[in-house]
Order: sequence, then structure tokens, then C-alpha cells
Amino acid sequence: MSTNRISPSSSLIETLRALARGRTQEAQRNTQSGKPDSNAPQRPVPSRHDVQALRQRLHSLAMDTDLADTQSMLQARNHVVREILLWEFGSDFRTDSQFQPMVEAIGKTLDADTAFQQRFLDLMAELRKA
Repeated sequence: MSTNRISPSSSLIETLRALARGRTQEAQRNTQSGKPDSNAPQRPVPSRHDVQALRQRLHSLAMDTDLADTQSMLQARNHVVREILLWEFGSDFRTDSQFQPMVEAIGKTLDADTAFQQRFLDLMAELRKA
């Protein structure tokens, strides 16, 4: 699997992408009438992979975030998750009924693991340097 890493320490973004893809596939299966056909090919989700544009948006978010303030980091995390989801799945995904539940589910997953929290802090610190 190829990656479009922003930096070597940004494996958190890859984790967010994997969580988002999993939730999207689950939502697609749940919205189909009847049982999903396991033999049917999965329709790929179109993505917008302008890494430089994502890097710039995340850099701006990082610059406006107080890394020592928990509330500021929580707000930044939610913004970062939204930006990554929109970058990955396109801006039309914002209107999907699963968009906000996905942001919340990813946030809860990140809250549950202190390693993810530290990775996010490292990502924000690195983005500030860029």
C-alpha cells in the first residue's frame, strides 16, 4: 500500500484514513437494502490527493493551536480529522449523513489510546515547524 505521508512521523494520518475507509464501507453496507452481496466488487471511493494542499491546511490549523491546552488540542483534532476525511473522500462527503458520526467515532478511537494522543501531539508540533 502506498502512502502519501506528510512526514515520517505522521502514521496517525494513515490510521485516520483506515478508520474512515472502514466506517464508509460499513455505512455503505448498512444503507443497502437486504444483505450485501459479498461477490459484488466494492465501488472505490474517489479521493482528492493534493498532499501539498492538505499539508498547508493542517499547517494553518497547527499554527492556531495551543499545544499545551487540552481544549485547544481537542478542537484542533476534530478539525484535522474533518480535513483529512474531506481530503480523502472529497468535499461532497461533508453532506453525507455519516460524515459527523464518522468524525465522532474517530475522535473516540483516538481518545481511547494515549499512544494516538501522543502521535497527534507530535504531528501538530511537526506541522508547526513546516
